[in-house]
Parts: sequence; structure tokens; C-alpha cells
Amino acid sequence: MSGCSIRQDRGQAVNISHLLFADDTIVFCEAKKDHLSYLSWILFWFEAASGLKINLDKSEIIPVGEVEDLDELAAELGCRVGQLPATYLGLPLGVPNKVVFAWDGVEERMRRRLALWKRQYISKRGRTTLIKSTMASIPLYQMSLFCMPKSVAKRMVKLQRDFLWGGGNMEKKVHLVKWEVVCGDKDKGGLGLRKLAPLNKVLLGKWIWRFACAKDALWKEMLKAKYGQEDFGWSTKKANGAFGVGVWKEILKESAWCWDNISFKVGKGTKVRFWTDPWCGSLVLAQNFPHLFGMATFKNATVEEMWDQNFGHGVWDLRFLRDFND
Repeated sequence: MSGCSIRQDRGQAVNISHLLFADDTIVFCEAKKDHLSYLSWILFWFEAASGLKINLDKSEIIPVGEVEDLDELAAELGCRVGQLPATYLGLPLGVPNKVVFAWDGVEERMRRRLALWKRQYISKRGRTTLIKSTMASIPLYQMSLFCMPKSVAKRMVKLQRDFLWGGGNMEKKVHLVKWEVVCGDKDKGGLGLRKLAPLNKVLLGKWIWRFACAKDALWKEMLKAKYGQEDFGWSTKKANGAFGVGVWKEILKESAWCWDNISFKVGKGTKVRFWTDPWCGSLVLAQNFPHLFGMATFKNATVEEMWDQNFGHGVWDLRFLRDFND
């Protein structure tokens, strides 16, 4: 079984044969009968060794692209035939980026949780609590990976507003306060509800920080193999192409504000630029000392390269285009 190979051009490939999470498993293999036979024997010996039973009635074979004799391959494994788009661990697979229907499940669960009949029995404070608990559980998982379309966000905001301000007898009432004020902090007169658009941006931007901090995570190795990396490995290169890059491309759009709010804690100094990275607290030396930066010989030098350890405990070795005599 060859698995799925991920790489960029002629770069080093990352090969993935399977992914496991709790009792959910996804296996990657070629659409060949012998590969399915090997997988069938692996599952058989797993059952014999563990005493567990694999429910093939809940399993399915999902083709990617055109696959011949699909029914025969499914019969070899003993499962049914599925198709993309599909759902794995609650997230859509094979769905074009930013499509509205990918959020239908989230909207439906939100509507059930915030059903209008419930407001007949709940006070305003109880409605606020229910909205907060709903927002903290149902949409966050998908919002942490996908950019929510504006039309979906607008409908979900309307759902919350109607639930909060509606009357007890299912009639509509005037919304007494602007939603911007309602979503404000409590110390500023708001109710502390979350705004969907900023929340979505923060959840997506967190992947920028995770990529910079993660070391040996499989998902990071996959991204490095597919897109390459730059800036001493702090980030990936730009996601180019029309297919298969939409999710990470949307996440990379949040890079600018993320890096504007990130500062470095220097260790060896080999991956932090002396002049252009914020390593002195939130200060960027190039911005605070523009004249010195303009005269610097090596504007992209790292902290390590600007530190000379040959003198005692070490001194800064700042190199400029000319000496300063005044």
C-alpha cells in the first residue's frame, strides 16, 4: 500500500498511509484490487489479534478522480461506495473553499439549539447564556479551519438577534440595541457576545502562530512538503494554484496582522533578524532607529550574526557602511 504522497515539485515528499483519531480511521491507497486485498487482510488480523470487530457497514470507499471497477473494489473490502464531498470528524472533505452549502450542517444545529419556541420559557439573561454556550460549541470547530462566507455569517447573526429580542409568544419585536453594542464588553454596556467575523479571523490566524511554534507535528510537515517554507521556517511560502490550496491560502491572508502582534524570545538567535524582527519587546529596531538601519551593512543579519562572542562574555558587533565621527 503506497499511501498518499505530498510534495512540492521535486522537494522531499511526506507519505501518509493512514490517519487515526479515536475510533475513526481513514486509509489512503491506490485504486487497485491487490491494495484493497492487503487492507482487507490487515483488518482481518487486527480483529483476530485485538478481539474487536470492524463495522464495515459504516465504512465506505471514496474515490478521488475517475476510478474504474469501483463496485468490484468495494466488494473486495466489503464496504459501500461513497463519494466526495464527504464528512470526516465533522469537517467537510472535497468541498470547494467558501461554498455556502458546506455550512448547512452548522446552521441547522444552530437553529435547533436556538429554536424560537424556547424563548417563551427563558428570560433575557437565560437567552444570552444560551447564545454564548451555542456559539462556544457548535460553529467554532469549522470556523477554526474554514473562512465563513459573509452570507452565512449574516444569517447566523440574524438568528441570534431574533432569539435574543423576540417576544414570548413567537411574535417579532423591535431590536432595542444595535448588535455592535450588544457584542461589546460588559464594562462598556454590552452583553459580551462574540462577533462572528473577528472570531473567525482569530481562529484562522492562530494557525499562523501554531505553524511557527510546532516542531514535529505531522500537519506541519505536510504543509512544508506541499508549499515549502521561508523566513527561517517560521512560515510557508505563498500558496499558489487553483486547486487544493484554498484552505491554507485563506489562512495565509491573516498573516499580516498576526505577525504585527507577535514578538520573538531570542534563544540562539539563528532564526531572528536583528533589525526587522520584534525581539526587543514589541520594538522593531529598523523602525525605531531608521537612520542607523539605513547605514547598516547587513540589513537581514540575524541576532547571532550581530553578536561577537570573542570578547569576554560577548559584545554587539554592529556593522555600518561608514564610521560615525560625530
